[in-house]
Amino acid sequence: MLVAALAVGRFAPSVGLLNGMGDLGPVVDAGQPLARGVALAAGAMTVGHLLLAAVYRPGDCQGAVSPEGYRALHAVRGWALLQVGASLVAALLTVAENTAITPAALLARPALLTADAAAFAPAIGWLATAAGAALVAIGALVALSWRTATGLLVLALAAMTPMTLTTATDADSSHDIVGDAITLHALGALVWLGSAVVVALHLARGGSRPDVVLRRHSFVATVSVLVLAYSGIATLAVTLPAVAVFTTAYGLLVVASAALMLGAALAAIRLRSTLRGRGGALGLLTIEAGLLMAAAGTGIALQRLSPPGQQDYIPTRLVYLIGYDLPDRLTISELALHWRWDVVLGPTAVLAAGGYLAGVRLLVARGGSWPSRRTAAWLAGCMVLLVASSSGIGAYAPAMFSLHMVQHMLLATLVPVLLLLGHAISLLSGLAGPRGRARIESLLDAPALRVVRHPVVALAAVGGTLFALYPTGLYGAILQEHWAHIGMDVAFLGTGLVLYWPVLGRALPDGGLPALGRIVIVFAVMGLHAAFAVWLLAQPSPVAAPFFSSVQLPFVPDLLADQRRGAVMSWILGEVPTVIAVAALVTTWNRSDRGDRSAWQPAGPDGVPDLHPRSALPR
Repeated sequence: MLVAALAVGRFAPSVGLLNGMGDLGPVVDAGQPLARGVALAAGAMTVGHLLLAAVYRPGDCQGAVSPEGYRALHAVRGWALLQVGASLVAALLTVAENTAITPAALLARPALLTADAAAFAPAIGWLATAAGAALVAIGALVALSWRTATGLLVLALAAMTPMTLTTATDADSSHDIVGDAITLHALGALVWLGSAVVVALHLARGGSRPDVVLRRHSFVATVSVLVLAYSGIATLAVTLPAVAVFTTAYGLLVVASAALMLGAALAAIRLRSTLRGRGGALGLLTIEAGLLMAAAGTGIALQRLSPPGQQDYIPTRLVYLIGYDLPDRLTISELALHWRWDVVLGPTAVLAAGGYLAGVRLLVARGGSWPSRRTAAWLAGCMVLLVASSSGIGAYAPAMFSLHMVQHMLLATLVPVLLLLGHAISLLSGLAGPRGRARIESLLDAPALRVVRHPVVALAAVGGTLFALYPTGLYGAILQEHWAHIGMDVAFLGTGLVLYWPVLGRALPDGGLPALGRIVIVFAVMGLHAAFAVWLLAQPSPVAAPFFSSVQLPFVPDLLADQRRGAVMSWILGEVPTVIAVAALVTTWNRSDRGDRSAWQPAGPDGVPDLHPRSALPR
């Protein structure tokens, strides 16, 4: 990776010259890709060691990590700090090559450096990655438990997303798809690389349970291959015309990267058949890791070249603002038929539905049963998630405030309520063995999750997505950034899930809220939505007016009228899920009063989840 980064700095065109500014020399031209390569390598090693501590050789689910996990956490401290330093350097050099100001001059003028860094999304992405890696390093200093190691793994993965979400520029066609696909691609590659290297080191040291570690690494590698294939196809579909595959440097690098990835995948497949042999497995892992490093190097090179599909491309107004063009009309048929696939939430909805159905089928095959109403609720939630993210609603939402509010309420209220009524955690607990079930229960009882699902915290988070986003002007300030759209969608869905979880969830160690508390939360949410809708209706001027004025949709002649339509629709859509939640609570309490224990309790007296045998189901 580092050799490739240096080669890129030596032979790739200078970004300063490409932007019509002066060339700052090798310090910037070679330093920026080198810093990027170091940050990526350090991030991969951080994730790999956390996989060893949390997944491959975990300790007691209620206690400390294993001895090997502790050594891995000790290594995480150094790798995460290296990632922090490299990310900060990458941010500095990114600003330098885009402003033609030397790094020394920028460091001598902190105010100028801060202002310029805030003006370039890639620099902001590197700074956010540095902040996330710093939190991982601090956490690794005090982490001793398996639950903490698991939380640090999630944080480390999240910390690597800002640097890729900010890669695509506003001038790129389909920069919404490209940004998400590159992020998935980078995550898949770095997780696979880090896992391969750390597992190879584990075998070289004579680590314990090599068969278990290799089997779990094989699963991670398989998932990574699927993610890489999906994200690679999504990226190339909009950046690389077929005629440019073998006729451009960009296309040849893509071919080389694909060949290296294929070689690594073949090594991983071969590894699956040699899980019992430590020596042979170590050799295959070394080959796998080497090929992945080379492929990562080609990825660094690709970031310095302009895709053939974007060369000499002049973006339209809508492409620059949202990433794609829209029809000059809006009808019911457009909302129903004008689909634009969401690279992240689209497959999430499909995989969640397929995985749930597979779990129900396995449960039935084991002799259990599962209420059809739960399956129907889960599938409905997945369908609403797909519609809100990828249908005409998702396509028009970035350009219309009214449809943005429709999408907001679907993701924040209806989807969480339907998914929680599917009780997927109870299904997963029923399918897991005793050890898996114990780990699920341990994670559910983790201090961080207890804090997140506390009613006060959850309500504050939901209130923040309403009153801290729109009235403060934050929404208008970030609206043109693609990362903000995926960030808002995830925030809406996440806050909705943590809010309704203690109200509708069953697989909670503390049993969730008492009956009165559940009703209070439901009506508090209704009050929040009503207050926000009233605030929107009372505004004398449109929210984010400069952005929506620039969009200039012909079928939205009055921005204030569109905003008021959005206020009314969000109020209505915000109340529908609360009605569903109240109806579900009343139905559950009625079943409980009739003595149907399975309608309320997720587990029996022995702690084994109730699989709802057929004789216990209501007819």
